[in-house]
Amino acid sequence: MVLRYTYPVLLCILILMHGRSGYAVKDEIFLENETKISHHIKSAEVGLFTMDELLNFHAGQKLPIFFPIRNLSLYPPFFFPPKYQNIIPFIKPAAMFNLFKVPPSSPKGKAFLGTLYSCDSINGETTKICATSLDSMLGFVKKAFGPDVDFKFITTTHPTLTTPVFQNYTVSEPPVEIVSLKKVPCHPFPYFYAVYFCHTDLNYETRAFKLRLVGDGSEDEVEAVVVCHLDSKNLSSDHLVFRMLGVEKGSSYCHVFRQGDIVWIQKQTSGGGVAAV
Repeated sequence: MVLRYTYPVLLCILILMHGRSGYAVKDEIFLENETKISHHIKSAEVGLFTMDELLNFHAGQKLPIFFPIRNLSLYPPFFFPPKYQNIIPFIKPAAMFNLFKVPPSSPKGKAFLGTLYSCDSINGETTKICATSLDSMLGFVKKAFGPDVDFKFITTTHPTLTTPVFQNYTVSEPPVEIVSLKKVPCHPFPYFYAVYFCHTDLNYETRAFKLRLVGDGSEDEVEAVVVCHLDSKNLSSDHLVFRMLGVEKGSSYCHVFRQGDIVWIQKQTSGGGVAAV
């Protein structure tokens, strides 16, 4: 049976991605006229796994999972309409809401305020940035990788999915690791124009995988990017990861990147490769 949802399940995924100390955004700003997420949702349904679970996935295995569709009214691309090209990013909230005619008390307005406050909290940090243009994102990524390093991005793709769907998927093949000495994840934040939160922290080791899935009955093909954090000690003790996976603080955990979230990795070299994808 195929069930259709919008953003209650997406909320859970966003918490996993953004819920670390220092840049958490309030849960309720991501809701779009929906009720709070159910406490009975299983971890696999929102793309959350232990490392052991992920490494044991095999061809033919069934996974019930939800893949949200990116809402461009909340997460626009890097493009400014001509009349907005001279706007200075993150000007006073009142001016922004008046300019774009968005009520601050609306779900969209609350989401935008959350981004504004979150980005303001990381102002001046060297390992995090709220990029408001492709140039600023690439500048941050170049600095993270260092000079003379070629890089590219990977992301979850599901070209045939047009509506957020929770359904059963069949694993096409075991997960394929994406090997890169450094990784820079970037997540779109809801705002009036494109804002990507990018971060890099060499103190916390990660592994990345591609997981190919096919929807049962629908034949929807998904190539999901899964990022595994090998140490969860930077998460708060009551984080959703520990409650849903039943693991202790410090344990590894893996989560599927949604459409729109990207990971910058080093390109494969002619001598054998840095990124095996």
